[in-house]
Amino acid sequence: MLARQRLLGAGTVACALLCALLCMLPARALASATQESVLMDDNEFIYSSPQHIAGRLDQLKGLGVDRVKISISWGLIAPDPTSRQRPKFDATDPAAYPAGTWDRYDTLVRLAHQRGLKVYFQFTPPAPQWAIPRQQPTNQGIPLGQTPHSGEFGQFVQAVGRRYSGTYLAPAPAGSSSSSTSAPDAIPRVDYWGIWNEPNFPSWLNPWYRKLPHGKREFLQPSAYRGLVDAAWNGLETSGHGADTILIGETANFGNLTPMDFVRALYCVSPAYRPLTGAAARYVGCPTAGNRGHFAAQHPGLFKATGFAHHPYSFDYSPGRPYPARTFVTLYNLSQLEGLLNRTFAAYGKSRRGGVPLYLTEWGYKTDPPNPFVKTSPAQQALWLDEGEYMTWRDPYVRSLAQFLLVDDAPNSMYPVGSRLYWHPFQTGLTTLDGTRKPSFAAYRIPIWLPVARHGHRVEVWGQLRPADHTSLQSAALQYRRAGSASFETIREVRTGSPEGFLVAHVALPSPGQVRLMWQAPGGGELEYSRAAPVG
Repeated sequence: MLARQRLLGAGTVACALLCALLCMLPARALASATQESVLMDDNEFIYSSPQHIAGRLDQLKGLGVDRVKISISWGLIAPDPTSRQRPKFDATDPAAYPAGTWDRYDTLVRLAHQRGLKVYFQFTPPAPQWAIPRQQPTNQGIPLGQTPHSGEFGQFVQAVGRRYSGTYLAPAPAGSSSSSTSAPDAIPRVDYWGIWNEPNFPSWLNPWYRKLPHGKREFLQPSAYRGLVDAAWNGLETSGHGADTILIGETANFGNLTPMDFVRALYCVSPAYRPLTGAAARYVGCPTAGNRGHFAAQHPGLFKATGFAHHPYSFDYSPGRPYPARTFVTLYNLSQLEGLLNRTFAAYGKSRRGGVPLYLTEWGYKTDPPNPFVKTSPAQQALWLDEGEYMTWRDPYVRSLAQFLLVDDAPNSMYPVGSRLYWHPFQTGLTTLDGTRKPSFAAYRIPIWLPVARHGHRVEVWGQLRPADHTSLQSAALQYRRAGSASFETIREVRTGSPEGFLVAHVALPSPGQVRLMWQAPGGGELEYSRAAPVG
């Protein structure tokens, strides 16, 4: 049972409880009431020792993360990745790849499975050099994102799908299992996939244009990505993953094409949601003639994928404010992307009941300290992560929100110390590089948000007990501290009302101060607190 602290005076308590009973509403039955908590940090989970990975996964479990997102990098697994000559091997057969190249991923999948954590594999570049067309120009980006032959990519996807089907037998890599035997056993199944990373950004998919007569350009990223989606869709279906969660998009806000323009070009529709024809189609690599039915049949992954993934960074701006660059799709204006996807699907006669789901698969805020070139403080990071969680909970299209980084990236030592490029990596972690917890660590674990942060008779308090056991209702104490008071006092108990531990209460707060949630896991353990949310 939740530990109790000293309550407010009897009269205040009675008033608060009566108002709460009369005004409390159950958690809203929104689609996002079941949204997953995802976290991505490749440095911690695929470029570390099994012992380190195990410790970090334990940390994620303690934070209440549901799923860990992992870049499954083709170039780390493929044979002879720097050779222009394709090796002779069956690229669809996991056993045909070099010994040991799968170990980092096998280890992660096994260790996550042991802890009840789910895995999300995102196929990412670089591709092996032998999979890059020889005639392809290389002066429009970095080798990381060179567009491969889609057929070769599809074979690689099929190999990954076969290995992580849930039935593929392989010895556990050293350190990935508590068993002392090296006998082969089945690698746990992965059933959640993302296709490529930020295909509208030149570093991740290039070349991004080719010159046409009369000074015109053809934007190559939409058609290149369409081919990658086709190949990956076929590879996943062939390997038994057609019914899995499969995400396309993974779009960036910075890019050669804005997220909205990229989606229109990917689906070959005009701003009026009519199929492109003629020169307008040619400029973005779309068929210049044909009917809607043919296009949808030729590209099933575009229309049958589980949902669309986007990275809604708003950098030094809170999620509740419009970003100055109106071409960005942030949490503030997600409805624009939602409307675009729904109208695009409708244009092809492929409308979905409830709309096209959105998966927000990379998000966070860099902080100062340590990065002196950003304006977001660690306290603001904590505040904005909670606000963003609340906003996505309210959005019925959103199925998941992914925190980018558990631990801050190290500075880039290739550049002068203290320069902007030195600090170019992401300091979006919940801890600093030395392991110091930022305020966002506790805020992420138990988010709290007041949509209207003013005292009154009916103040809405939203929160989440992210690490709680979501198979049963959980309780927390809602605590209040008047302005000028030295201590918090419990005013009522609140309960979760959804599978992911979300809760909503309406309470009377008689004067300015602060509110917070206090939670203790059933059976004992340390008391855990949300941040203290101010009430004006």
